[in-house]
Amino acid sequence: MRLSNGTLVHDAPTYRNARVLTFSSHDIEIPLPEIEKFRGRGEQGREYTLNELVKVGGDIKRTQSERNTAWSSFHFRMVEVAMMLLLPFLAVALAIPPKRSTSALGVFLSIVMVVTYHKINEYAQSVGARGEFPPAIALWVPCLLFAALILWMYHIAAHVPGGQPIGALERFADKSGKAIRKFFHFGKRRSRLIPQEA
Repeated sequence: MRLSNGTLVHDAPTYRNARVLTFSSHDIEIPLPEIEKFRGRGEQGREYTLNELVKVGGDIKRTQSERNTAWSSFHFRMVEVAMMLLLPFLAVALAIPPKRSTSALGVFLSIVMVVTYHKINEYAQSVGARGEFPPAIALWVPCLLFAALILWMYHIAAHVPGGQPIGALERFADKSGKAIRKFFHFGKRRSRLIPQEA
């Protein structure tokens, strides 16, 4: 560390008077840990770039566990990116409520679907890393199924006149809400007035 235009004061119990030194430039050595003591990048699969993951996955000198982990991480990143391209179609399909409906079921359902799909990908990544299934199959099969569902919902909303991808769920949620309100008598107040006798 380099200091400029300062005053350096040395004081100790053995000094009769403090030593004062005025300087225009003064360097202070700070002991830093050696570079070798830091962990090298790449000891964990998520720290590799895509090119490095491909190299590790195709390196026959690596153990099978390392190769499976690399391919699982590679395919996990690819399916996550691929699904991001389909999210606008999912948003359109779920953002259009049925006629005369103020329900926010589409917003709730979109959150559930996205979170569930992400958790499925995480589980598939761990299964592929353990070698129980090929990483490509474990990750791309759920991705293709989810993509087909999204495109079908978008097709119903965009190209079918009056089509509602979640219309059945809307009707089910509406009937369930009415049944619950009827069972618990929500919104109705019982009269506490006692009728007077004539």
